[in-house]
Amino acid sequence: MKNLPMLCLASLFLCNAHAQLLTVDPGASLTIQNGTQVHADGLTLIPSADLILSNVILSRSGTVIHTQVNPYISRVYQFSNTTNAFSGSIQINYNDGAELNGIAEADLTLNIHNGTNWAAYPAGTRDANNNFVLTNGLSGITLNELTLASQFAPLPLTWLSFTAKAQNNSQSLLQWTTTQEQNTKDFYIQHSADGVNWLTLGSIPAAGNSNSTTYYNYIHTNPVKGLNYYRIKQTDVDSRYSYSPVRMLSFTKTLHPFAILGNPVINDILTLQVNMPTSLAFYTADGKLLWQQQVNAGTKTIDVSRYAKGIYFLKAITTTQKVVIQ
Repeated sequence: MKNLPMLCLASLFLCNAHAQLLTVDPGASLTIQNGTQVHADGLTLIPSADLILSNVILSRSGTVIHTQVNPYISRVYQFSNTTNAFSGSIQINYNDGAELNGIAEADLTLNIHNGTNWAAYPAGTRDANNNFVLTNGLSGITLNELTLASQFAPLPLTWLSFTAKAQNNSQSLLQWTTTQEQNTKDFYIQHSADGVNWLTLGSIPAAGNSNSTTYYNYIHTNPVKGLNYYRIKQTDVDSRYSYSPVRMLSFTKTLHPFAILGNPVINDILTLQVNMPTSLAFYTADGKLLWQQQVNAGTKTIDVSRYAKGIYFLKAITTTQKVVIQ
């Protein structure tokens, strides 16, 4: 069914300047089908894949819950619980005048808090005559808060360089330099086998405050066979962040039966790139076998939520790698 409005728009519930636009009770679910346009008080969601909502309240407020560095308008849409991954288009309509908080309409950009941090997404259409910003091509983004904010904000550092070099066809040496760091906190090293889906390999503390050139490096010991994409995500103490350019390396031979994509494991999902059919065995730090299974080549995900935080070991043939669950 197309152009399906949220039914609760017929009776808004106002409470402390918050308008509840949609409620999906615990145990119930609402499926927004691919291509359906859902309108809620100026917010339009157009998913390109079915979106299932459950145990969530969508409301509108004038202020954000999570700290936002960029100036934003007095129109914020908030989900009480972070949604499943959304792909598609999002449009936000706004009012002229005080709601803009002095932000030029030409600068308005969709900002989404995904339950962890904020990110800005380039607008597909800014229409100052009809007062809306439409953003297309969103992919796999969880939704917690949405607003329009200024696309311009001072970055917490200046990227000078970022290089990726193959060493002995067995490791990736990543090196980057920065300057003018202000309140920087961490660098997160991220890897992708397809340039789309990213996993964090590890992190390095940033300089904090420094006007001089600062040098950093990281070695990825288990690149996958074929293409390996790398980028660095920098965060600061105020939750702002920026990304380095993406670098790509190619490895021509299989180096290990498997590679861990993202270690430590921080979201209860252990992701592996399995390079050949093999038998995997998972052990505790004191050598107790927890499970063993035969796997085929490809990307494999393993739910480790039932295991306590700590150190484990994953073995295949002659390869043993440490797994840290956080």
